[in-house]
Amino acid sequence: SDHDAATTIDNLPPSLYRASREVLDLFRAIIQTRYGKEIASIPRFAAVLHNDCVYLAHEASFLGAEYKEKFSKLASSVDESSKMKMLSEICTFVDLVPPFRDLASKSMGSMIEMQKVQLCELISPRLTTSFTKALGSNESVSEWDDAETALKAAIHHLRHLSQAWKMVLSRNVYHIAMGNLVDTVFVLFLEPVMKAFEISDPASRFVHYLFLEAVKSSAELFRTDDSSEDAEGLFKVAATHAVEFEKIKAVGQFMLMRLDDIQRGLEEGKFSCIKAKELSHLVAAAFDESEKRRSLLNSLNA
Repeated sequence: SDHDAATTIDNLPPSLYRASREVLDLFRAIIQTRYGKEIASIPRFAAVLHNDCVYLAHEASFLGAEYKEKFSKLASSVDESSKMKMLSEICTFVDLVPPFRDLASKSMGSMIEMQKVQLCELISPRLTTSFTKALGSNESVSEWDDAETALKAAIHHLRHLSQAWKMVLSRNVYHIAMGNLVDTVFVLFLEPVMKAFEISDPASRFVHYLFLEAVKSSAELFRTDDSSEDAEGLFKVAATHAVEFEKIKAVGQFMLMRLDDIQRGLEEGKFSCIKAKELSHLVAAAFDESEKRRSLLNSLNA
């Protein structure tokens, strides 16, 4: 009958609205149960889930408003007490935005933390306390070779992640993720050098070479397929997203400088990313006692 048909039509939009919300809830529940292991262990899976959740959060922001207007138009043509009118007043998906954003952050955040642990496992065994002591050596030693091997292993690992993420994540999210991991590598290499009490001339040249390779290799990781940045442009992108980028670059440059160059660099702000106490320690470790050295240390400690 006409009455039954009208009732069915009146019930259909609320049913579809409720079903659509339940589908989104099911997605969040099932995806973590069915693919939880893969999301936690495979970088590409984590990136894909992150993208899906960001997209759904974006859609949920506007979906309710889009259909609320349509329900309002339908409600105006029927009895004001109809379910259609009630639906036009409550139709929203905005409350689903935070859960999807949280799931997006959780999937990539957990993966980044796991990758940090793996990078530490690659680097730390090769950068023991003996490496710090080996910086006082006047000839190449096995600890230097181990440090170079550790850097190559870390960069290889990051390149593998880059291949998994670059084509999936948005440029900004990719750069943030890569910046987090590059910083982890830089901190592990900076720490033993900054703690050294003696750095010989050959060791200074080695550290300069090592850190220059770290800077160049890591900067390339920030190149996206649709970008044509030159080396300087990539350095700027890397410095924006990797907090330690300018510091490791400056320390590497320091290693080939004379005291006069360092004094000039201070005046030009080249070492603004290094604390005065840290720079003072490097000067004391890398240079023999002299009047220029004392003068520079006094100015740094002032």
